[in-house]
Amino acid sequence: MISEGASPRPAPSANALRLVRNAALVCAGAAVVAAVVGIVIGHAGIGGALATGLVIGSLNGALAARLISLPVPFLATSLLRIVTLSAIGIAIGLAFGLANVWLVILGLGIAQVVLAVAALRESLRIT
Repeated sequence: MISEGASPRPAPSANALRLVRNAALVCAGAAVVAAVVGIVIGHAGIGGALATGLVIGSLNGALAARLISLPVPFLATSLLRIVTLSAIGIAIGLAFGLANVWLVILGLGIAQVVLAVAALRESLRIT
């Protein structure tokens, strides 16, 4: 039986890199909107926490693109990314206050949805 981690993986394609870039740009734009809305409504901490989660979450696609070429099972790198980004999100969220940690995690989750939608859009474009 051949191990998933034993086979070499190709480098990310130009389509994959475009997908990650577009998702990151959408997340960055949403982060700016969240921060501005937070400031306008007088809750800069709330907007900042959500914006921070969006920015941290947008890094997941870039990390996945870089880690895919390693001779390590994708499941292992996925778990490592999820745990690491969640821990960073929680730690930074604590800086915004215990009551705002969930907003950073929400931003992380929204960024993952944006990445998934971008991947779906790209797969529909290819077919």
